[in-house]
This record gives sequence, C-alpha cells and structure tokens, in this order.
Amino acid sequence: MLQAIRERINETFIGEIKELAKMLEETRRELEEQGVKRRSAFILAFFKRIIDDYRESMINRIRDRIRSYLAFYDFIIASLPLFRDRAKILFEVERRHFFHRDKTIVRIRDQMLAELPEETRNRIIDALRQAGLGKFVSTQIIMKEPLVRWFLQRYVLYYQRYPCKHASFAIKVTPITLHFFRGWNTTYYVMRFIRIKDLKHDPYLEIARSVDLYFTMQVRKPYWDILNTFTYAESGTMNPSDYVTIARDDRRQSFIRIPLRRAILQPHHIKSALAKTVGMPEISDSTSHCSIYAILQRRPRTSRYYEVLRRDMIAKRKLRKVTDITWRMGLRG
Repeated sequence: MLQAIRERINETFIGEIKELAKMLEETRRELEEQGVKRRSAFILAFFKRIIDDYRESMINRIRDRIRSYLAFYDFIIASLPLFRDRAKILFEVERRHFFHRDKTIVRIRDQMLAELPEETRNRIIDALRQAGLGKFVSTQIIMKEPLVRWFLQRYVLYYQRYPCKHASFAIKVTPITLHFFRGWNTTYYVMRFIRIKDLKHDPYLEIARSVDLYFTMQVRKPYWDILNTFTYAESGTMNPSDYVTIARDDRRQSFIRIPLRRAILQPHHIKSALAKTVGMPEISDSTSHCSIYAILQRRPRTSRYYEVLRRDMIAKRKLRKVTDITWRMGLRG
C-alpha cells in the first residue's frame, strides 16, 4: 500500500513539479537564445505558458463533457421506442390505520363528563354552550372551577393546543356533546393537519386528481412546518344522521360525504379523505385529524360563501401587500 501511495504521489504531485521545472528550463533556454537576460521576463513568459496550457486543458475537458452529454442524449432518444406503450410500474402501498387510541381517549373523556355530579356537569355543559355560541367564558368561572378549564381545553377548538387549534369557538362533536346539544342548529367543520414534508409530491408517482390551489401554495412552506385545515362541512341539527363533507375537490365541491356518526366513530375516513384531497391517497398514514367541530346557532361567513355559485370567491386567498407584490415580481418563486 505504501508503495502504491508513493507511486501515486510521484505520478501526480511530484510529476507536476517535474513538468513545471522542465517547462521553466525550456522557457529560460528559449529566451537566452533570443538574447533576453532579465529575470522578470523569464517569470512572465513562464506563467504565460502555464496559463495557455491550463486554458487548453480546460477547453478539452469541456469538449469531452459536451460529447458525453450528447452521446447520452442520443442514447435516450434512440431507446425511447423501446419503452413506449409499455405497462406502467405499479407501486404497492401498505396502509395501516391506528384509530383505536383516539376513540379510546374520546370515550374516556365522555365517560368522565357523564359520571360527574349533576351540578358540576351542568356548569361544564353551560360553559361549553357559551363557547359554542361564540362567547368568552368568564375568567372567574375558569379560575374557580378547574374542571371547567380542563374540559374547555379538550372540547373547545379555541382553547386547544396547536396543531388542533383555531381562532373559532367550536365544540368537538362526540357522543356526549351530541346528547346535550341535540336539535340545535349547527354548522359543522372538520379539522385536520399534515406535515409539509408529507404534502410535497413524490416525483415518481403521479397525482390522482387536481389539487386545490390552497394546498399547492402551502408546499412552499418549510418542510418541518405543519399545515392544519379548518374546512366547512355542511350544516345540520346535531343529529347523528346528519351528513358532513370531509373532502372537497379543487373547485371546493363536495366529493366525499359521510354520516356524522361514521365521522365520529370511524375517524380513519377523515384521514383518508385528506390524502385524497391533496391527490395522494397513499399518504393516508401520514395525515392526522382533530375531529368534527360544531358552531352552535350561528352561520359563519364561510358557510354563506359556500352557498353561492361562484366557487372562485372561496378559492381566492387574501395575501399581505408585500407578499403579493413580491409574488408578482417573481421574487417568491
């Protein structure tokens, strides 16, 4: 090994030094024959020869690389007929659905609320009702009743933690909230989230459907960020037989609607629907859901937008002035 290293050094480093020494000697001999004796003239002529040789070697390398690229391109063009009209590669995607934990957590919390003393339970239900109607629960009540604060943080979207958080006073729809608020006029929303790195499209797989412009724009976020969506899912009366929309196409038209009871008891449908919405059904294991949420006795502005015929009014997203200007100038490509 040492002998091989020595030979490699002699071929590269020492060999280059010998070549430069030979070039210097040839330059000096040629200048002496011409009658030039100044040392500065020797040095200038020597470096000029080095630059000329380096330029010639670089030009040869570029020409060789261009020839190799052209040869590879000719090979691709010549082999295209061999791969045309052949069967596409099939990808086998393994899917696992773990939703028993979420269902168990919801069942335990509902059971805890149902087994509380009647007076305490009524105060908690009243606090949930105030939150569902869009009202702040009094700070004195929250400080006086720790249980009220605990259940507000689990059942009201405004008090929950990110990514299951939104600036809306909406109640989580569970079997016990259906029992206490049955018959109330309700606007349903579905809350889901996905990581940006999972939202980016796989270059080896085609997109199954046209994707909403909103999801297309979110791909520009950092890969470690999380995208949560709070989407309108029809109106109803807090009845298990109500139908909710859990997936919309690129024009915000409903294409997956399931009964409310199925969305509550089988939450994997919501995860699968989000994967289909972004055009990648194979990533349903990477999607997550918070729940179906309900806004009581109010019709938010979004629900009224979905009743109009012009779907482009919903698809447009307000941008900050600076962001909009830089986007139009091509600085945010």
